[in-house]
Amino acid sequence: MSARNVAGLLNVLAKARVPPESRPVHQKLMLVLGELAGRKIEDFEARDIAMTLNAFAKRGLRSSQFFEKSAEAAIPIIRNFNAQDVANTVNAFAKMDHPQPMLFDEVAKAAIPIINTFNSQSLSNTVNAFAKMDHQHPMLFDEVAKAAIPIISTFNSQDIANTVNAFAKMDHPHPLLFGEVAHAAIPIINTFNSQDIANTVNAFAKMDHPQPSLFDEVANAAIPIIGTFESQELANTVNAFAKMYHPQPMLFDEVAKAAIPIIETFSSQGLANTVNAFAKMDHPQPSLFDEVANAAIPIIGTFESQELANTVNAFAKMDHPQPMLFDEVAKAAIPIIDTFSSQGLAITVNAFAKIDHQHPMLFDEVANAAIPIIGTFNSQNLANAVNAFARMDHPHPMLFDEVANAAIPIIGTFNSQSLANAVNAFARMDHPHPMLFDEVAKAAIPIIGTFNSQSLAITVNAFAKMDHQHPMLFDEVANAAIPIIDNFTSQELALIVSAIARMRQDSESCHAVYSAVANSIKANRHYLKEATNIELSAIPYAFLKGGHVDDELLELIGIEISCRGAELSLGAREWGHLAAAFMNFKSPVADNVFELLFRSFHVDKSDERLLESIADVYNAVLAGEHFNDVPSDFLTILTKLAMEYSSQARMEDVRDILIGATRVDIRDDPLQRELYTTYRSLFERYRMDMSPYCRDSINETYEYLGLS
Repeated sequence: MSARNVAGLLNVLAKARVPPESRPVHQKLMLVLGELAGRKIEDFEARDIAMTLNAFAKRGLRSSQFFEKSAEAAIPIIRNFNAQDVANTVNAFAKMDHPQPMLFDEVAKAAIPIINTFNSQSLSNTVNAFAKMDHQHPMLFDEVAKAAIPIISTFNSQDIANTVNAFAKMDHPHPLLFGEVAHAAIPIINTFNSQDIANTVNAFAKMDHPQPSLFDEVANAAIPIIGTFESQELANTVNAFAKMYHPQPMLFDEVAKAAIPIIETFSSQGLANTVNAFAKMDHPQPSLFDEVANAAIPIIGTFESQELANTVNAFAKMDHPQPMLFDEVAKAAIPIIDTFSSQGLAITVNAFAKIDHQHPMLFDEVANAAIPIIGTFNSQNLANAVNAFARMDHPHPMLFDEVANAAIPIIGTFNSQSLANAVNAFARMDHPHPMLFDEVAKAAIPIIGTFNSQSLAITVNAFAKMDHQHPMLFDEVANAAIPIIDNFTSQELALIVSAIARMRQDSESCHAVYSAVANSIKANRHYLKEATNIELSAIPYAFLKGGHVDDELLELIGIEISCRGAELSLGAREWGHLAAAFMNFKSPVADNVFELLFRSFHVDKSDERLLESIADVYNAVLAGEHFNDVPSDFLTILTKLAMEYSSQARMEDVRDILIGATRVDIRDDPLQRELYTTYRSLFERYRMDMSPYCRDSINETYEYLGLS
């Protein structure tokens, strides 16, 4: 039998429809002919080689020996191959996943001069084969694109999908080709099957080539045939729409419906990509997410690091708690934590923090893995990492120091939110780093106009918490805040005035913030209705400390406090703030505030700053306008607490308590005498730090008692 006859017979057998019962015999016959072809391979012409390889690939018959012999025979006569022979040859090697770099290079060289003789299928199959085998040849791809564009209207749906998919796989951009493909695809979009649809949009997304009209038409074509999509096609489709941020709610709903019944056929990548796509598009589908969690848990050990990170990130973005899934992700992540990228580490802990899912061991392992590669973290990843540790109240000083060291050289790449989140995290964890705070201030000032209300508020709040002075930053924040003050929430208003007051910023700009906040609250009464109890106490106290008197604002806050009545649950510190703010305000509303104080005041004995709160209340009720209204049993409780927690005393506490006590008739009050005795050594320690008026007033009382 001649070489041509062998090749021809194999070609016929490959194309033949074979009943199931005859397939073993059919396959055996083809293998016998294949062995014969191998012996005659040197007599094969170009067409014979191409046909024989194509026949083997069609039937999925593996014969490494024959494919190697075919490559050896083809290379010397490669110039004799026509367009179809070239395409069929590389397509066969790709289908059988048989790498032959030398052959592919020679095929490319032979194809380029005759590229204009290729039809649509040959062009498509050729680049598809090179992509499948991950064989780079940029010149060939450019020439294929040039040849394809003039005949793009002859491409069918599979040719279109395979072509753009190949260019995307090889990361070979060609905007002109992609634009022409989109125009050619739209009129025939209803001929695309599920695989064509998924591959096409996936390719456009990979190459970041927006084509809104194409995506809309793809969605319209996909919905009626969504039941024919396999799991990977569903995942790739929504992933592509999400990458291009192209909303198509109806398509996403239909994908969810189609995915749930076949969820167990999804791979780890498919599950991760699907929920990630829904999260990116902010498209809630609780049933789908629950089913993904149920499907993921049994195969969690097959998830790669990025898939684990993307999965929990998606659940966190959609605020969809799944405690069992998160626990399993943590267990799966810890043994492979060193395979996580910087972004993977950051978004993993950020997801656990967002969903408030405690897992100390995971956080420790993330920190240990992050420190050696901290230089690979970008600004957002650095900010997200420390922000997550802070939100979960998980201290890790070494990580925070390394983050600071890594952040400082790239601080100019931080955006407003990252700057704010970074210093906020350091402040929440009470981790001082003066150099970082200085650099954040320098970086923030030139871009202060890009800060939103939340970022402005938490930035100055962080500086205040860490007692880090930076007047220029505070002035710039004030100037940026005033024009957008009505965008602030009640919490943000409380934070910004409290920070300015705490840091005793008295510039014209900072004082203007008090006026702006007061005017905004007066004009928008909903602020006080929405404010938490803590915010209601913080705002008037900040105005007091900042020396900004506004009786109308106090009246409004007092009314809101009175309305809440028994529902007003405050700690000692907050009552101390309110007492100090209202101590010199004569009004029926102020009377109501103090009545609530006398009735509701209680202490948390674990509070390390309890005496500060007691001192505020003590001074307010005794030195203020409401002295005559103080119940004796309330004063007794305060006095005993002041003595019990005297070890916490600061100068301000000693001053406020003893100044308050000067108004009490102490001659017949042994408890007050005991208070002065307890505070004698503290007064001696701090007396020179007090103002002359306070020092003299307290000293007179000690002399009167014979305790000087």
